[in-house]
Amino acid sequence: MTTLEHLIVALSLAKKAKRKDIKGNPFVGAIVVDEKGTIIGSGYHQKWGEKHAEVFAIEEALQSSNSLENCTLFVTLEPCSHFGKTPPCTDLIIASGIKKVIVGSLDPNPNVSGFTLLQQKGIDITLLEKPEAISLNKIFFTNHKKNKPFVRLKLAATLDGKIADYTGASKWITNEASRAYLHTHIRTAVDAVISTAKTVIEDQATLNIRISNSPSTELNAVIIDRTGTLLAPAQGAHPIFYSRVTTKVFIVTAPGAIDKNRQLPAHTEIIETPFTTNGEIDLDTLGKELLQKGLYSVLIEAGAMFSAYLLSKNWVNELDYFIGSKLLLDSNAKAGLDIAQSTPLQNAAPLTLLASMSFENDMYLHYAIEAL
Repeated sequence: MTTLEHLIVALSLAKKAKRKDIKGNPFVGAIVVDEKGTIIGSGYHQKWGEKHAEVFAIEEALQSSNSLENCTLFVTLEPCSHFGKTPPCTDLIIASGIKKVIVGSLDPNPNVSGFTLLQQKGIDITLLEKPEAISLNKIFFTNHKKNKPFVRLKLAATLDGKIADYTGASKWITNEASRAYLHTHIRTAVDAVISTAKTVIEDQATLNIRISNSPSTELNAVIIDRTGTLLAPAQGAHPIFYSRVTTKVFIVTAPGAIDKNRQLPAHTEIIETPFTTNGEIDLDTLGKELLQKGLYSVLIEAGAMFSAYLLSKNWVNELDYFIGSKLLLDSNAKAGLDIAQSTPLQNAAPLTLLASMSFENDMYLHYAIEAL
Protein backbone atom coordinates (compact mmCIF):
# COMPACT_ATOMS: atom_id res chain seq x y z
CA MET A 1 0.00 0.00 0.00
CA THR A 2 1.12 3.56 -0.68
CA THR A 3 1.44 6.34 1.89
CA LEU A 4 -1.80 7.87 0.63
CA GLU A 5 -3.60 4.53 0.81
CA HIS A 6 -2.50 4.08 4.42
CA LEU A 7 -3.82 7.52 5.27
CA ILE A 8 -7.13 6.63 3.61
CA VAL A 9 -7.33 3.56 5.87
CA ALA A 10 -6.86 5.83 8.88
CA LEU A 11 -9.63 8.10 7.57
CA SER A 12 -11.98 5.15 7.20
CA LEU A 13 -11.35 4.34 10.86
CA ALA A 14 -12.02 7.93 11.92
CA LYS A 15 -15.44 7.78 10.28
CA LYS A 16 -16.47 4.89 12.53
CA ALA A 17 -17.00 7.26 15.45
CA LYS A 18 -20.47 8.54 16.21
CA ARG A 19 -20.64 12.30 16.59
CA LYS A 20 -22.88 12.09 19.66
CA ASP A 21 -20.15 10.08 21.42
CA ILE A 22 -17.28 12.47 20.65
CA LYS A 23 -19.21 15.76 20.45
CA GLY A 24 -16.82 18.63 21.00
CA ASN A 25 -13.87 16.50 19.92
CA PRO A 26 -12.66 15.69 16.39
CA PHE A 27 -12.96 12.50 14.34
CA VAL A 28 -9.50 10.88 14.36
CA GLY A 29 -8.18 7.59 13.04
CA ALA A 30 -4.69 6.13 13.30
CA ILE A 31 -2.70 3.10 12.17
CA VAL A 32 0.81 1.80 12.87
CA VAL A 33 2.56 0.23 9.87
CA ASP A 34 5.70 -1.88 10.15
CA GLU A 35 8.71 -1.84 7.82
CA LYS A 36 7.03 -4.43 5.56
CA GLY A 37 3.97 -2.22 5.09
CA THR A 38 1.76 -4.37 7.31
CA ILE A 39 -0.74 -2.67 9.60
CA ILE A 40 0.03 -3.92 13.12
CA GLY A 41 -2.06 -1.46 15.10
CA SER A 42 -5.17 0.61 14.47
CA GLY A 43 -7.76 2.64 16.29
CA TYR A 44 -10.02 5.65 16.31
CA HIS A 45 -11.28 8.16 18.86
CA GLN A 46 -14.46 6.56 20.15
CA LYS A 47 -15.69 8.59 23.10
CA TRP A 48 -15.18 12.10 24.45
CA GLY A 49 -12.69 12.15 27.30
CA GLU A 50 -11.35 8.68 26.59
CA LYS A 51 -8.41 7.21 24.60
CA HIS A 52 -7.31 8.98 21.44
CA ALA A 53 -6.82 7.14 18.15
CA GLU A 54 -3.02 7.11 18.47
CA VAL A 55 -3.25 5.37 21.84
CA PHE A 56 -5.40 2.54 20.48
CA ALA A 57 -3.10 2.08 17.48
CA ILE A 58 0.18 2.14 19.43
CA GLU A 59 -1.08 -0.10 22.24
CA GLU A 60 -2.24 -2.69 19.72
CA ALA A 61 1.05 -2.49 17.80
CA LEU A 62 3.05 -3.05 21.01
CA GLN A 63 1.17 -6.31 21.57
CA SER A 64 2.86 -7.78 18.48
CA SER A 65 6.18 -5.97 18.54
CA ASN A 66 8.49 -4.92 21.37
CA SER A 67 10.04 -2.16 19.27
CA LEU A 68 8.27 0.28 16.94
CA GLU A 69 11.45 2.05 15.82
CA ASN A 70 11.02 0.91 12.23
CA CYS A 71 7.29 1.63 12.16
CA THR A 72 5.31 4.57 10.80
CA LEU A 73 2.30 6.13 12.50
CA PHE A 74 -0.43 7.45 10.19
CA VAL A 75 -2.90 9.74 11.92
CA THR A 76 -5.63 11.88 10.36
CA LEU A 77 -5.13 14.85 12.73
CA GLU A 78 -2.04 16.36 14.33
CA PRO A 79 -1.31 14.55 17.63
CA CYS A 80 -2.15 16.50 20.77
CA SER A 81 0.68 17.82 22.92
CA HIS A 82 -1.17 19.06 25.99
CA PHE A 83 -2.94 17.60 28.99
CA GLY A 84 -6.72 17.60 28.65
CA LYS A 85 -9.02 14.74 29.62
CA THR A 86 -6.15 12.45 28.55
CA PRO A 87 -2.34 12.75 28.55
CA PRO A 88 -0.56 14.13 25.45
CA CYS A 89 -0.38 11.68 22.55
CA THR A 90 3.04 13.10 21.68
CA ASP A 91 4.44 11.64 24.93
CA LEU A 92 3.26 8.15 23.96
CA ILE A 93 4.57 8.48 20.40
CA ILE A 94 8.02 9.47 21.68
CA ALA A 95 8.05 6.72 24.32
CA SER A 96 6.98 4.08 21.77
CA GLY A 97 10.13 4.62 19.70
CA ILE A 98 8.24 5.46 16.50
CA LYS A 99 10.52 7.52 14.26
CA LYS A 100 8.14 8.46 11.43
CA VAL A 101 4.69 10.06 11.54
CA ILE A 102 2.36 11.01 8.66
CA VAL A 103 -0.38 13.53 9.51
CA GLY A 104 -3.51 14.17 7.42
CA SER A 105 -4.39 17.62 8.83
CA LEU A 106 -3.15 20.14 11.37
CA ASP A 107 -5.15 20.76 14.54
CA PRO A 108 -6.69 24.28 14.65
CA ASN A 109 -6.62 24.29 18.46
CA PRO A 110 -3.89 26.77 19.47
CA ASN A 111 -3.07 24.56 22.46
CA VAL A 112 -1.91 21.80 20.12
CA SER A 113 1.67 21.94 18.85
CA GLY A 114 2.32 18.26 18.34
CA PHE A 115 3.82 18.66 14.90
CA THR A 116 6.55 21.03 16.07
CA LEU A 117 7.22 19.11 19.27
CA LEU A 118 7.74 15.81 17.45
CA GLN A 119 10.05 17.53 14.97
CA GLN A 120 12.10 18.88 17.86
CA LYS A 121 12.37 15.35 19.27
CA GLY A 122 13.95 14.15 16.03
CA ILE A 123 10.89 12.37 14.66
CA ASP A 124 10.37 12.49 10.90
CA ILE A 125 6.89 14.00 10.76
CA THR A 126 5.20 14.92 7.47
CA LEU A 127 1.97 16.75 6.73
CA LEU A 128 0.14 15.08 3.86
CA GLU A 129 -2.84 17.40 4.00
CA LYS A 130 -5.94 15.64 2.73
CA PRO A 131 -9.09 17.69 2.07
CA GLU A 132 -11.25 14.79 3.26
CA ALA A 133 -9.52 14.90 6.65
CA ILE A 134 -10.39 18.59 6.97
CA SER A 135 -13.95 18.16 5.71
CA LEU A 136 -14.57 15.32 8.16
CA ASN A 137 -13.86 17.73 11.01
CA LYS A 138 -15.53 20.83 9.58
CA ILE A 139 -17.47 21.37 12.81
CA PHE A 140 -14.36 21.05 15.00
CA PHE A 141 -12.31 23.28 12.70
CA THR A 142 -15.00 25.99 12.65
CA ASN A 143 -15.38 25.89 16.44
CA HIS A 144 -11.69 26.57 16.96
CA LYS A 145 -10.93 28.82 14.00
CA LYS A 146 -14.03 31.03 14.21
CA ASN A 147 -14.89 30.64 17.92
CA LYS A 148 -18.49 29.86 17.02
CA PRO A 149 -20.67 26.86 16.18
CA PHE A 150 -20.75 25.37 12.70
CA VAL A 151 -23.84 27.05 11.24
CA ARG A 152 -26.29 25.67 8.70
CA LEU A 153 -29.17 27.77 7.43
CA LYS A 154 -32.36 26.16 6.18
CA LEU A 155 -34.50 27.95 3.61
CA ALA A 156 -37.72 26.61 2.12
CA ALA A 157 -39.11 28.70 -0.72
CA THR A 158 -41.18 28.50 -3.85
CA LEU A 159 -39.43 28.41 -7.21
CA ASP A 160 -39.78 32.20 -7.37
CA GLY A 161 -38.11 32.59 -3.95
CA LYS A 162 -41.12 33.17 -1.68
CA ILE A 163 -41.42 31.76 1.83
CA ALA A 164 -45.02 32.84 2.52
CA ASP A 165 -47.93 34.37 0.65
CA TYR A 166 -49.17 37.96 1.09
CA THR A 167 -51.09 36.96 4.24
CA GLY A 168 -48.03 35.31 5.81
CA ALA A 169 -49.28 31.75 5.27
CA SER A 170 -46.39 29.34 4.73
CA LYS A 171 -47.86 25.88 5.34
CA TRP A 172 -46.79 24.23 3.30
CA ILE A 173 -44.22 25.57 0.83
CA THR A 174 -42.57 22.15 0.48
CA ASN A 175 -44.05 18.68 0.37
CA GLU A 176 -44.15 16.04 3.08
CA ALA A 177 -41.09 14.20 1.73
CA SER A 178 -38.96 17.36 1.89
CA ARG A 179 -40.05 18.03 5.45
CA ALA A 180 -39.32 14.44 6.43
CA TYR A 181 -35.76 14.78 5.11
CA LEU A 182 -35.28 17.96 7.12
CA HIS A 183 -36.19 16.18 10.34
CA THR A 184 -34.49 12.86 9.62
CA HIS A 185 -31.18 14.07 8.20
CA ILE A 186 -30.67 17.73 9.13
CA ARG A 187 -32.23 18.48 12.52
CA THR A 188 -30.85 15.19 13.83
CA ALA A 189 -27.33 16.27 12.79
CA VAL A 190 -27.20 19.48 14.85
CA ASP A 191 -27.06 20.36 18.54
CA ALA A 192 -29.71 23.07 18.38
CA VAL A 193 -32.08 25.00 16.15
CA ILE A 194 -31.80 28.80 16.27
CA SER A 195 -34.79 31.01 15.50
CA THR A 196 -36.26 34.34 16.57
CA ALA A 197 -39.06 34.95 19.04
CA LYS A 198 -41.11 36.52 16.23
CA THR A 199 -40.89 33.40 14.05
CA VAL A 200 -41.42 30.99 16.94
CA ILE A 201 -44.51 32.85 18.15
CA GLU A 202 -46.02 33.31 14.69
CA ASP A 203 -45.46 29.65 13.73
CA GLN A 204 -46.19 28.22 17.22
CA ALA A 205 -43.02 26.24 16.59
CA THR A 206 -41.66 23.40 18.70
CA LEU A 207 -38.37 23.08 16.78
CA ASN A 208 -38.12 19.45 17.82
CA ILE A 209 -37.50 16.36 15.66
CA ARG A 210 -40.52 14.66 14.20
CA ILE A 211 -40.01 11.44 12.26
CA SER A 212 -42.91 9.43 10.87
CA ASN A 213 -43.99 6.48 13.01
CA SER A 214 -41.68 7.56 15.85
CA PRO A 215 -42.24 9.69 18.97
CA SER A 216 -41.07 13.28 18.70
CA THR A 217 -37.49 13.81 19.88
CA GLU A 218 -36.43 16.82 21.90
CA LEU A 219 -33.83 19.23 20.53
CA ASN A 220 -32.15 22.28 22.04
CA ALA A 221 -33.72 25.56 20.90
CA VAL A 222 -31.98 28.94 20.85
CA ILE A 223 -34.43 31.83 20.56
CA ILE A 224 -33.17 35.33 19.76
CA ASP A 225 -35.48 37.46 21.88
CA ARG A 226 -33.96 40.83 22.80
CA THR A 227 -36.75 41.92 25.16
CA GLY A 228 -37.91 38.50 26.36
CA THR A 229 -41.33 38.49 24.65
CA LEU A 230 -41.44 34.70 24.69
CA LEU A 231 -41.52 34.85 28.48
CA ALA A 232 -44.61 37.06 28.58
CA PRO A 233 -47.60 35.51 30.44
CA ALA A 234 -49.49 35.20 27.15
CA GLN A 235 -46.82 32.74 25.92
CA GLY A 236 -46.89 30.54 29.01
CA ALA A 237 -48.45 27.64 27.10
CA HIS A 238 -46.30 28.05 23.99
CA PRO A 239 -45.39 24.63 22.52
CA ILE A 240 -41.66 25.47 22.56
CA PHE A 241 -41.86 24.81 26.32
CA TYR A 242 -42.74 21.16 25.87
CA SER A 243 -41.58 18.64 28.47
CA ARG A 244 -37.82 18.16 28.18
CA VAL A 245 -35.35 15.81 29.84
CA THR A 246 -31.93 16.38 28.25
CA THR A 247 -32.31 19.65 26.30
CA LYS A 248 -33.03 23.31 26.97
CA VAL A 249 -34.65 26.41 25.56
CA PHE A 250 -31.97 29.11 25.52
CA ILE A 251 -33.53 32.57 25.29
CA VAL A 252 -31.03 35.17 24.11
CA THR A 253 -31.86 38.61 25.48
CA ALA A 254 -30.20 41.98 25.93
CA PRO A 255 -28.43 42.39 29.30
CA GLY A 256 -30.91 43.11 32.07
CA ALA A 257 -33.99 42.43 29.93
CA ILE A 258 -35.13 39.67 32.28
CA ASP A 259 -35.12 39.96 36.07
CA LYS A 260 -32.56 37.46 37.40
CA ASN A 261 -35.00 36.44 40.15
CA ARG A 262 -37.78 35.69 37.70
CA GLN A 263 -39.17 32.17 37.66
CA LEU A 264 -38.45 30.60 34.26
CA PRO A 265 -40.20 27.66 32.59
CA ALA A 266 -38.55 24.30 33.24
CA HIS A 267 -35.38 23.63 31.23
CA THR A 268 -35.15 27.27 30.14
CA GLU A 269 -32.01 29.38 30.42
CA ILE A 270 -31.27 33.02 29.66
CA ILE A 271 -28.20 33.98 27.63
CA GLU A 272 -27.45 37.70 27.82
CA THR A 273 -25.82 39.12 24.70
CA PRO A 274 -25.23 42.72 23.61
CA PHE A 275 -27.49 44.15 20.91
CA THR A 276 -26.84 47.28 18.84
CA THR A 277 -29.13 50.31 18.89
CA ASN A 278 -30.64 48.89 15.69
CA GLY A 279 -31.55 45.69 17.51
CA GLU A 280 -28.84 43.60 15.83
CA ILE A 281 -27.28 40.89 17.96
CA ASP A 282 -23.55 40.73 18.69
CA LEU A 283 -22.68 37.54 16.81
CA ASP A 284 -19.15 37.26 18.24
CA THR A 285 -20.52 37.08 21.77
CA LEU A 286 -23.35 34.76 20.75
CA GLY A 287 -20.94 32.33 19.09
CA LYS A 288 -18.75 32.09 22.19
CA GLU A 289 -21.77 31.66 24.48
CA LEU A 290 -23.21 28.84 22.37
CA LEU A 291 -19.90 26.96 22.38
CA GLN A 292 -19.78 27.26 26.17
CA LYS A 293 -23.22 25.62 26.27
CA GLY A 294 -21.93 22.68 24.23
CA LEU A 295 -23.75 23.72 21.05
CA TYR A 296 -21.09 23.00 18.43
CA SER A 297 -23.34 22.70 15.38
CA VAL A 298 -26.58 24.63 14.89
CA LEU A 299 -29.33 25.03 12.31
CA ILE A 300 -30.94 28.40 11.57
CA GLU A 301 -34.67 28.29 10.89
CA ALA A 302 -35.83 31.87 11.00
CA GLY A 303 -37.46 34.64 9.04
CA ALA A 304 -36.19 36.51 6.00
CA MET A 305 -34.55 39.40 7.85
CA PHE A 306 -32.61 37.41 10.45
CA SER A 307 -31.49 34.82 7.90
CA ALA A 308 -30.25 37.53 5.55
CA TYR A 309 -28.49 39.29 8.43
CA LEU A 310 -26.56 36.15 9.33
CA LEU A 311 -25.58 35.59 5.71
CA SER A 312 -24.46 39.20 5.32
CA LYS A 313 -22.23 38.84 8.39
CA ASN A 314 -20.57 35.68 6.99
CA TRP A 315 -21.83 33.69 9.98
CA VAL A 316 -23.30 30.81 7.96
CA ASN A 317 -21.21 27.86 6.78
CA GLU A 318 -23.76 25.88 4.78
CA LEU A 319 -27.14 26.47 3.17
CA ASP A 320 -29.88 23.83 3.07
CA TYR A 321 -32.21 25.13 0.36
CA PHE A 322 -35.53 23.38 -0.25
CA ILE A 323 -37.38 24.55 -3.37
CA GLY A 324 -41.08 23.78 -3.25
CA SER A 325 -42.70 22.89 -6.55
CA LYS A 326 -44.87 26.00 -6.54
CA LEU A 327 -45.00 29.47 -8.12
CA LEU A 328 -46.69 32.29 -6.21
CA LEU A 329 -46.22 35.05 -8.81
CA ASP A 330 -47.07 37.68 -6.22
CA SER A 331 -44.95 40.76 -5.54
CA ASN A 332 -46.57 41.06 -2.10
CA ALA A 333 -45.54 37.56 -1.05
CA LYS A 334 -42.64 37.29 1.42
CA ALA A 335 -39.20 36.81 -0.10
CA GLY A 336 -36.87 34.18 1.36
CA LEU A 337 -34.19 36.73 2.21
CA ASP A 338 -34.74 40.38 3.09
CA ILE A 339 -31.97 42.87 3.77
CA ALA A 340 -31.72 46.61 3.24
CA GLN A 341 -28.50 46.77 1.27
CA SER A 342 -27.37 46.90 -2.35
CA THR A 343 -24.77 44.41 -3.52
CA PRO A 344 -23.12 44.39 -6.97
CA LEU A 345 -23.02 41.02 -8.69
CA GLN A 346 -19.24 40.79 -8.44
CA ASN A 347 -19.60 40.79 -4.65
CA ALA A 348 -22.07 37.91 -4.59
CA ALA A 349 -21.11 35.12 -2.20
CA PRO A 350 -19.84 32.09 -4.14
CA LEU A 351 -21.42 28.75 -3.30
CA THR A 352 -20.16 25.20 -3.68
CA LEU A 353 -22.79 22.53 -4.32
CA LEU A 354 -22.29 19.66 -1.89
CA ALA A 355 -25.38 17.62 -2.73
CA SER A 356 -28.65 17.80 -4.61
CA MET A 357 -31.70 15.58 -4.68
CA SER A 358 -35.37 15.64 -5.49
CA PHE A 359 -38.35 14.76 -3.34
CA GLU A 360 -41.14 14.09 -5.82
CA ASN A 361 -41.38 17.52 -7.47
CA ASP A 362 -39.43 19.44 -4.81
CA MET A 363 -35.68 20.06 -5.03
CA TYR A 364 -33.10 20.12 -2.25
CA LEU A 365 -29.75 21.86 -2.72
CA HIS A 366 -27.01 21.67 -0.11
CA TYR A 367 -24.34 24.36 -0.48
CA ALA A 368 -21.12 25.32 1.29
CA ILE A 369 -20.87 29.08 1.65
CA GLU A 370 -17.38 29.60 2.99
CA ALA A 371 -14.11 27.72 2.90
CA LEU A 372 -12.85 26.40 6.22
